Amino acid sequence: KDALSIRSSSALSGVRRNLANRWDRGSNLIYISLELEEQVPQNWVNRYINPILNFSFEFNDPKKTRGISSRAIAKQLRAMMAQLQEEYHLDELAVMEKKAGIIKTDIEINLISKDSEQIQKAITKLESGLKEISGVEDIINNVRIGKQEYKIKVNNYGEQLGLSEANLARMLSAYFLGNRKAQTFGQDGVVDITTEFEQKDSIMTLKAFEVPLDDGRSVQLRDVVDFVIVQDYELIEKNDGDIVKKVSANVDKKLITAGEVLERLEPIITMIEDDGIVVQVLGEKEKNQQLKNDMQTATIFALFLIMILLLLIFPKIKYALMIISVIPLSIFGAFVGHLLMGINLTMPSVIGILGLAGVVINDGIIMLDFLHGTHDAKTFYYRASLRLRPIIITTITTFVGLSTLMFFATGQAVIMQPIAISLGFGLIWGTVTNLFYLPTLYAMVNKISDAPAVKSKM
Repeated sequence: KDALSIRSSSALSGVRRNLANRWDRGSNLIYISLELEEQVPQNWVNRYINPILNFSFEFNDPKKTRGISSRAIAKQLRAMMAQLQEEYHLDELAVMEKKAGIIKTDIEINLISKDSEQIQKAITKLESGLKEISGVEDIINNVRIGKQEYKIKVNNYGEQLGLSEANLARMLSAYFLGNRKAQTFGQDGVVDITTEFEQKDSIMTLKAFEVPLDDGRSVQLRDVVDFVIVQDYELIEKNDGDIVKKVSANVDKKLITAGEVLERLEPIITMIEDDGIVVQVLGEKEKNQQLKNDMQTATIFALFLIMILLLLIFPKIKYALMIISVIPLSIFGAFVGHLLMGINLTMPSVIGILGLAGVVINDGIIMLDFLHGTHDAKTFYYRASLRLRPIIITTITTFVGLSTLMFFATGQAVIMQPIAISLGFGLIWGTVTNLFYLPTLYAMVNKISDAPAVKSKM
């Protein structure tokens, strides 16, 4: 407990929270939740700046004693639990961390079919494929096999004796399931008085149960019925009459993305679909696809509005197109920023790129507005130099403001880090573009040259 900085723990039997943050129920499930101590500041901003900004001035908070991240603790727990899984023959074991944002499960694959055996084989194939991919964690499914059930079917001898399954069921339920005999009143109100067979949980007692006949004789149950042992799913989810089962997993995004995992699973998924099973890919891919469709609409609408505003400022469409051409060039800075920070490009990164488009054109408007109307090189250079300092100062202050989120993101702020990286690094490259590319393009379009004009002699 002290080694893992665990503050408290609690356990629930019969339920568990799955990777999709939904509750599963079953007699063979257990859910253990751990509350960790607060983590000590991991950087100088959290250690020295934040206590001043929140007016607490606690630079060494005694409540913050945890020295490692929750992800590192989760990895240690997985290693410890792996031994217990083998020792106690546990079917599944997953260590989950709380996730920020709308995506709770990185990979979620639904399998839909009428044949439960085919679904079981498909689940085995998927789980085997996921285990072979480095960086995939917490592989679980929602297949829960229920308890064994004994069904009785009257045999030929029982039919000759005039026995029926309905009569036997009523007879057995009175002994093995309990039977209400009377009611009385107690301190809590009405109380039922029931009776049940003392050895009701014994299979041998069930088979040796004496069945009375009409002529006063009795026979053992095993002689007049055939026992059929069945074991089905404890919980069955259906979609249009088909059985639906699910395989879920999380990934270590520092090693691999959910998209890369699904690409490597594509041959297995194709093989499963060839067997007649419908495969639905949910999780991060589903949310990303929804966000992608929304972002495409937002991008087109934003570029349309930017074009309208630029046409209101500049009289010719060529100047509006010059400024808009800065946007795709500035995206290169966002890509380089993700590469330098070692963070994969995700949908929050795309959101940051969309916001970047509105930021970089501000400097472009300022630069082009000052250059507009110049026709000679001297005036061109003079006006361009006037915008150098304001544009650089604006970029530096903005980058410094985003730096804490880019370099020192912790806790819930981690989900905003890709947005800040797209904005910060994209703005730096966009500034370089506005200072060099945009004036050069303006000079080329308007044919401004350093060479003196040559006067022809008459």
